[in-house]
Amino acid sequence: MNLIILDLKAAVCQCLLIVPADEVCAMKRIVDHKGFLSSDPAHVCQLLERWKPSSFDVNEKKQERELQFWLESQLPEVPIVAQYGIAKGKADIVIEDSHLIEVKLAFDSASVVEFDRCVGQLERYKQKWVKKERGPVYLVVVGESDAEFRDMLQTWFTEANNPFFNQRFFLIEKHPNCQ
Repeated sequence: MNLIILDLKAAVCQCLLIVPADEVCAMKRIVDHKGFLSSDPAHVCQLLERWKPSSFDVNEKKQERELQFWLESQLPEVPIVAQYGIAKGKADIVIEDSHLIEVKLAFDSASVVEFDRCVGQLERYKQKWVKKERGPVYLVVVGESDAEFRDMLQTWFTEANNPFFNQRFFLIEKHPNCQ
């Protein structure tokens, strides 16, 4: 049996995983599931746009798990990791070690602290993920946020995306009336 050693690097540790060669060959990439002219970030955005939450009345963790299972069904055999360690925190979902997805429930006047935490996470991902050329970041907001929070998020995303380079931050909003 041929064995291949994969070097897995996480935020906390580095470990070696020895896997049979035929299992490594079975792993796929996003490129195996997208159209010829579509880029990987565009394809991930399309998938996130197509995902329909089963309910808007469940907590954030359930939304994360539901999205992860749906992505796994759409990208079979593509590595998808939940609770990926990065910069002393955890990203909700990472696809192929290069597409970071953060899931949040809609923001309203009762969730100001959660909104501030979200912006702080985005700043951390900007420093520790995007600026290190790891890949794009996607924020999926489930539910309809108050207009003020939507405007602040739109402004943050506009300022974070340099108009002269590829877009690195994507905001996907899942509204109940857009199902």
